[in-house]
Amino acid sequence: MNKKSSFPTPLEILNEFSKRGLPEHFCIVPFTNMIFNPDGRVGICRQKGTEHYVGNIQENSVEEIWNNQYLRDWRKEFLSGDIKICKKEIERTSCHLSMDNYTLWDNVDLSEIQQGPMLKLTANFNGKCNLRCKMCHIWTMQNGLYDEIDFWKDAEKNFFPHIKEVEMLSGEPFVQEDTYRLIDEVSKVNPDCLWSFTTNGHWKLNSKIKSSLDKIKVKNIIVSIDSLKPDLYSEIRVDGKLKTVLDNLDLLLEYNTERVNSGKSSLELTLHFLVMRDNWDELENLVHFVESKGLRLTVDNLYEPKELALSYLPESEQLRMCEFYLQRLDWPQITRLMRFFTAIASNLSGINKASLLDQLNQARPK
Repeated sequence: MNKKSSFPTPLEILNEFSKRGLPEHFCIVPFTNMIFNPDGRVGICRQKGTEHYVGNIQENSVEEIWNNQYLRDWRKEFLSGDIKICKKEIERTSCHLSMDNYTLWDNVDLSEIQQGPMLKLTANFNGKCNLRCKMCHIWTMQNGLYDEIDFWKDAEKNFFPHIKEVEMLSGEPFVQEDTYRLIDEVSKVNPDCLWSFTTNGHWKLNSKIKSSLDKIKVKNIIVSIDSLKPDLYSEIRVDGKLKTVLDNLDLLLEYNTERVNSGKSSLELTLHFLVMRDNWDELENLVHFVESKGLRLTVDNLYEPKELALSYLPESEQLRMCEFYLQRLDWPQITRLMRFFTAIASNLSGINKASLLDQLNQARPK
């Protein structure tokens, strides 16, 4: 896990924008991805959430949605630099520089109208989950729609052979049979496809799961964990136990070593932490934890529901949170949490924003 990452850095991404003549706020996602949600609505971007969709697979074909007018307009914004649809998200989190999205550079068609099929299938097929997280509603959504509409037959012929990546979301992918069916069907016709999984880790790595993972090239497995305090973890992720996910994380680390030693792809194990009012004070311990385990880290700030979000606290309180960490962490550790700092900065105004940006600049090595 200490090898050089296969993911481009934000600076490398910006350099690539310049090389290709693209605006600095360009994003690759509308040119590559489609998200299939449990109710049939089709989205493009995880950052926009399940309520932001571009079509419905029960009303239009995948091909029709992929080049409909809304999605063409979305692409046009990123090609021109006149960003409207994603303005808020880019200002808050710089999500257009998310490293995981840019492994598709070599295959992307930077055109408003796409000549080929999507490059990345994000499968959010079912709401089925073994947790009831208080900031999530996916677990309330339906299951089984994609069997009812005979999605599989059309997909096997039209785009399973051509996609470059599959990302598994859903409620909890490793407790859903559709995950294993998708692995079987795609790996059969497209063995070079890369796979990502976002999971709560509330399952035990067993021979069935290993057997499925052994069939595919894994891009990353992202384990969502929003507290390292057992009681708070169970409060945020209702029905969950911190020990369960930590034990499984250790099993995944062992399995990752086995995979790499046998010549298979690394799992690129990544911890994802969603910062909210309950857990903002854990970020220092979080950084030390991922460093001790050799894990990648992604951090996002929660925005909904409002009563849990930092962005609705007084500016002075948000600034104090940032100052707390700037005084305690070194620059490499600060960079691991940069999305936390930039999200706070986007909420601040006037002298508070200037103060935070100045402190970040002073923390940077000269």
